[in-house]
Amino acid sequence: MARPIKRVVIVGGGTAGWLSAAYLNRAFGSQVQITLVESERVGRIGVGEATVPTLRTTFAFLGMKEEEWMPACNATYKSAVRFNDWRKPAADGTRHTYYHPFFHVPEPPVGMYEKPFHTRFGKGISLAHFYVKRKLEGDTGLRPTFGDAGMALQRLCELNKAPKPLPGSDAPDPRYRYAYHLDAALIAAYLRDLAVGRGVKHVLADVKHVEVDPRGHVERIVTEQEGTIEGDFFLDCTGFRGMIINGALGERFISQNDHLLCDSAVALPARNDPERDGLRPYTSANARKDGWIWEIPLYHRDGTGYVYCGKTTNPGDAEEELRRFLGGRAMDVPANHIKMRVGYNERSWVGNCCAVGLSSCFVEPLESTTIALIEYQLALLVLHFPDMDFDDQRRDRYNEMIKGAYLDLRDFIVMHYALTNRDDSQFWRNVREAPLPDSLQEKFAEYAESVVTPDGSRLRLFETRSIWAILTGMQFEFTKAPPSVQWMDDAAAMEMFAEVDRERELYSATLPGHYEYVRALHGAHDPDFG
Repeated sequence: MARPIKRVVIVGGGTAGWLSAAYLNRAFGSQVQITLVESERVGRIGVGEATVPTLRTTFAFLGMKEEEWMPACNATYKSAVRFNDWRKPAADGTRHTYYHPFFHVPEPPVGMYEKPFHTRFGKGISLAHFYVKRKLEGDTGLRPTFGDAGMALQRLCELNKAPKPLPGSDAPDPRYRYAYHLDAALIAAYLRDLAVGRGVKHVLADVKHVEVDPRGHVERIVTEQEGTIEGDFFLDCTGFRGMIINGALGERFISQNDHLLCDSAVALPARNDPERDGLRPYTSANARKDGWIWEIPLYHRDGTGYVYCGKTTNPGDAEEELRRFLGGRAMDVPANHIKMRVGYNERSWVGNCCAVGLSSCFVEPLESTTIALIEYQLALLVLHFPDMDFDDQRRDRYNEMIKGAYLDLRDFIVMHYALTNRDDSQFWRNVREAPLPDSLQEKFAEYAESVVTPDGSRLRLFETRSIWAILTGMQFEFTKAPPSVQWMDDAAAMEMFAEVDRERELYSATLPGHYEYVRALHGAHDPDFG
C-alpha cells in the first residue's frame, strides 16, 4: 500500500495560495501538514476583484459567514456584468449596452410533457431556444436581449437593488444567484488568518532555489531566510512567474494572445459616494479605444482598471486614459501596472507539483473567472489527490479536465470580442482580424442553428442561457431555432417569460437598495477604509 501524502508545501500567497491552504486544510484537516511560503517582497496582482456565484459554495465549505468576512474585505454583492459600447451605437445614436445576469442553476427548463423524456436531460428545453424561435418569427413583444427577457435581474441592477431582502424582513425572497465584489488583498489576508488559525504553517521567506530529483519531482525549496523546506506535494501559486511549474520543471506555457489580444492592465482605486449615487450590484465592462475598463463597486471605494493591448498603446497612455475616464474619482496614488500572461500550461500538474491560479492558466478578467478557475482546480485536486505513488492516470485525468475547462472558457471570452462591429481604432480592427480558435468556429456554427447542448452534459462554467445572453446582447445572427422546438407549443415558454415580467415588477418594489443592505453589514461608509 502506497504511503499517503503527509506534507503539502504551497509556494506563493495571495488569493490562490491562501485559498488553496484553507481549502485543503478544510478537506483533509490535520492529516496533512500544510506549509505556505510567501515573500514579503512580491506584490499582489488584484485591486478590486469580481467573482462568480461558485464562490458562495466555496466560502460555505470553508465555514465563512457573509456577516463576518464581507465587512472585513470591503465586499458587496454582484448580480451581473454590464457591457457598455462593445458594438457601435445604433443608427439613432443609442449606446450599445447589455447585461449578463446570473441565471438560476440548474435551469428550470420549459417543460413540454407530463413526464421527463430522459432522466438526465429530458425535463424540458431551455427557454433560450424558445426566445430564438419567437424572435425569428418576428415577435417584437419580447425584450431585445435574452439576458433581459429570461431573467429579472437587469431591471433590478438598473435600480441598484440588492439580490435578497434584508435579514428578518418578511419581504418575498427571489433566491437569485449572486456573487461578490471584494478587495483581493483583504480577502487574501482573511483567508490567511483563517488558515493559520486552523493549523496551516506560515513561513515568510524568499525562495532562491528549487531542488528537483532525477524523476523530475521537487524535493525541496531553499529559502534565503528559513533555509530548506521539504515536502511531499508542492503547489505553485507564484502567479504569472510560474516559478516552479515553468521555471524549475520547464513545463511549456501556451500563449493565447493570438486569440485574446489584451496582454496588459493598469489598476487604480477610485472614490465612490454610495449614499448619493447608490451602490451598483454589477461589474461594468466599458469598451475603450485599446481594450476595456472594469469598474468594480466595493463598499468604501471602487476598484477600476484598464485591460489593454500593449501593441496598440503603452502603459503611460493607458494610465492616462483610465484617469481621464474616472475624472475626479481617481485616487491620487500610484497605479498598479500589470503584464498579463494569457494562456495555459500544457500540463498544470507535473510530477509532484501542481500549479494553481495564475501560474496554471489565465484568460483575462472580462467575466471575472480568475477565482472561479482556482475553485475548480482545488475541487478537482481534492477528487484526484495523490499518494506517494503519484499515479499517472490520476494526474493525466486532472490535467485533461483543467485544460478542457480552460479552452471552453477561452472560447466564451473570445466570443465577446469576435462579435463586435467596432472598427474605430487599430485595436478593434485587429480584434476583427484575429483568428478564431477552431473550436469556437464550430460552436458558432452550432449556435447559428441552435444545436442543443443540454446543461450539465459538458464541463463548462457558463451554460446555455449565459451563452445566449452574450449572443443576443452582441446581436449574433441565428438562422433557426431547434427544429424540435418548432413542433412544440409556445404556451409554457410564454408563461415563463410572463413570470419573469411579474418578478421584475414584484422585486423592483420589494427588494432593498444594494447600499441599504450592505450598509447594514458594514456600518458607515468610510473612504479611508483599508
